[in-house]
Amino acid sequence: MNSRWIPLALVFLVGLHLPKAFTLLYLLYAVLFWQTRNAPAVAPRRLWPLLALAVFSVGYAWASLHYGLWTLQGRDLLDLISMLALPCVGVWLGARLAHYWTPRQLSWIWLAYGLGALAYVWAVLLLGRDALSSSPLEIWRQHRDLSIAVPWGQQEVMNVRSVEQNASFAVAWMFPGLWLLLRKEQSRLAWLMLAAGLLGLLAVLAFHGRIGLLVALLSLVPLAWASASERQAARQPLQFTAWAFLGLVGFLLLSVFSLLWGRGDITSRLLARIYDERLDRVLAFFIHIPDTLWGGQRLSFQYFEQQRQLWIGFDASAGDMLHSVPFDLVVRAGLIPAVAILVAVVPLLCCAFRQLGHLLSDLSSRGYALIAAGFLIVLTVQWLFQPLIYADGLLFYFGFFGLGALAFSPAVMPLWIESDEL
Repeated sequence: MNSRWIPLALVFLVGLHLPKAFTLLYLLYAVLFWQTRNAPAVAPRRLWPLLALAVFSVGYAWASLHYGLWTLQGRDLLDLISMLALPCVGVWLGARLAHYWTPRQLSWIWLAYGLGALAYVWAVLLLGRDALSSSPLEIWRQHRDLSIAVPWGQQEVMNVRSVEQNASFAVAWMFPGLWLLLRKEQSRLAWLMLAAGLLGLLAVLAFHGRIGLLVALLSLVPLAWASASERQAARQPLQFTAWAFLGLVGFLLLSVFSLLWGRGDITSRLLARIYDERLDRVLAFFIHIPDTLWGGQRLSFQYFEQQRQLWIGFDASAGDMLHSVPFDLVVRAGLIPAVAILVAVVPLLCCAFRQLGHLLSDLSSRGYALIAAGFLIVLTVQWLFQPLIYADGLLFYFGFFGLGALAFSPAVMPLWIESDEL
């Protein structure tokens, strides 16, 4: 058991985004490789997602070098090595570790990363907004900054959205923690999830974020799944605590709905927060896909933004992005790497959610399954609504390890995998 604290500590430090965090990630993978050194080899017929990932990594690296987006020196060389090594290695090590660790033990990895990321967000808020030398209320005083000072790392200033995303893990645990408390299940874990979730929500509100709120809403999905599975197994109506919880959520949603359909300035502000200009940008991108089949960040077009009622220019060579990993992949590296990564990731993601569905049906593992479900929800939202290799890329690469650990778990064999052992 003591040996498990070493990777958990490393995961926490990676989530904390300490200097040399990528070195810590490589060290984590080295430790996990050593701890799983006696694991049997993965059967060749189970490796096809890794082959698709290899096509993605090589295709992305080749396109970046071919178009001069990367060079074989300095930081670019380190990025090249990470792109070639970390996706496949992450899935492979996750599959090996799932053979040794139980779902409960694996959940502590996702918890460690999320708590480290939450600590990082609050360190940025306290120091970046100088709350320690002024007033703690300064954190929430209607800041709409595009960037914020960070206490450590290669960059002294970062985009606030890159910082805010780190609070999403904790927010994903808020409703599940409350649900477990109402049901009086796994109380200590539930209190930890709820407390972390509330701290994460406060950070999201301080950043005027929307991604975290979307994650909180999606965290209700595994709760609905667990409740439906329980009712189906017992063939009984929902318990009172579950009715009370769902009634509270329904009341909140109904309140927001009524505000959206009302009149006045509050409606305009709410609509402005919900509407996202990337919708217009993505729709225009679909029309111009033939112009960027081979990547190279050469795409340029204009689109009409509905909210501000004006024409906006999009120029990939100037750093403009579509804020969606698959679409940004097409713009930078072309269609082949984008299709390859989807061919690998979508089946892994489906198998991971299938695994979680079985775990949510088991009362003893439900709390830990909810932690893992929150991790997958955040990964999915980040891929759909954040730029390619968002922020510093740590979560992008670490996510492959999470997918491997959940999708290759021998507890539930995916449909496209034989029932033999790892």
